[in-house]
Amino acid sequence: MKTSTSTFKKTTSLFKLALISSILSTSMLITACSDDSAKDDKQASSEQSKKDDKKNKNDKKDDKKQTDKTAEAEDKKDGKGKDKKKEKPPIPVEVVTVSRGNIQQTYRTITTLEAEQDAQVVARSTGLLQNILVEEGDEVTKGQLLAQLDVEQLALEVAQLEATTKKLKKELERQQTLFNRKLGSSDALDRARFEYQAQQAQFKLSKLKLNYASIKAPIDGVITERMVKPGNLIRDNDILFKIVNPSSLKAVLHLPEKELSNVKKEQRILLSVDAFENKIITGLVERIRPSIDTDTGTFKVVANLNNEENLLKSGMFGKVEVVFDVHENTLLLEQQTIVTQDNRSHVFVVKDNKAIQTPIVVGFRHDGMVEVLDGLAESDQVISTGQQILKHETLVEIVGQEEQVAEKQEAKSPGSVAVNP
Repeated sequence: MKTSTSTFKKTTSLFKLALISSILSTSMLITACSDDSAKDDKQASSEQSKKDDKKNKNDKKDDKKQTDKTAEAEDKKDGKGKDKKKEKPPIPVEVVTVSRGNIQQTYRTITTLEAEQDAQVVARSTGLLQNILVEEGDEVTKGQLLAQLDVEQLALEVAQLEATTKKLKKELERQQTLFNRKLGSSDALDRARFEYQAQQAQFKLSKLKLNYASIKAPIDGVITERMVKPGNLIRDNDILFKIVNPSSLKAVLHLPEKELSNVKKEQRILLSVDAFENKIITGLVERIRPSIDTDTGTFKVVANLNNEENLLKSGMFGKVEVVFDVHENTLLLEQQTIVTQDNRSHVFVVKDNKAIQTPIVVGFRHDGMVEVLDGLAESDQVISTGQQILKHETLVEIVGQEEQVAEKQEAKSPGSVAVNP
């Protein structure tokens, strides 16, 4: 009995311990779950807070955009509630004024100046060159003494032949007297006559050689070249000098055959050479070759030149314009103002501070100027700078006009001198 009671007590004690242990385990498990749940709740709360902040920021941005749109819409509306177009600032441009003047139609080509009167002075006698009296660049006249050969030997030959000629002349006279008196034969008279004539010819030839020993200018002109020096032995046909007459200079042109119908005699030409900048020399067409060179397809034109100042020299290279026609008192405009598209030309005219696109018809073109046949009136202001980016009725602002007016007034004032840039 005691044993049973003791056993029961032990069993009860073990049951209590097991129950307490189970309760403690359950309590710890509940505590751990509570902690995890708290962490999850805290994390979720943090994420929700971030989402709320982001949403608030986005809402603020949307409100700002809406406000800006509202303000922009209000700015675009005028007092009547209509939208206004955004106005662009005017484009600055420069203008030129259409004026009247003369313009010419020309054909431009190149030329080499040639002298029609030039001569090579050659020796016609033999001897040592004793003196040279002229130098290159000297002007000479026809018959002027240029150089002198040694004439001592030639002079002696002339004196000898002269004496022999006189002797034969007396013999001829004697035979003539005898024949007249019937004392001499006709054969003796003829022989004397032939000997005298032969000797006389030799005498004249020697005198001519003596005269040729003095080298003289065959034409008027300028010494362009000297080929000899004093002391040289000169023989027949040796070249001593070259003379060119500058007044006989011609401009020789070779024009394409398509221009044959445009070129006429007495047409004016304008010549410029590199040696004299900004100087134009005039001339007139003198001769036109009526045939075409089959190798080059060109024809030859020769023109006289106004070379009174003797500025031009033979062999000079020049640029020449043949003036085909001239239009006087016509409307003129600068080439740079014209815009060409699809073989059509137009300009922009300033009217009421707007660029008005205006088609035009052009005529002659020369030296940067163009003849306007139709489309413009005198004193129209045409845009000369910036017209490539303009459109019809674009707002523009004229700049640089005051300076142009000042320059014109200065050019018109007494004593002013216009200087080419």
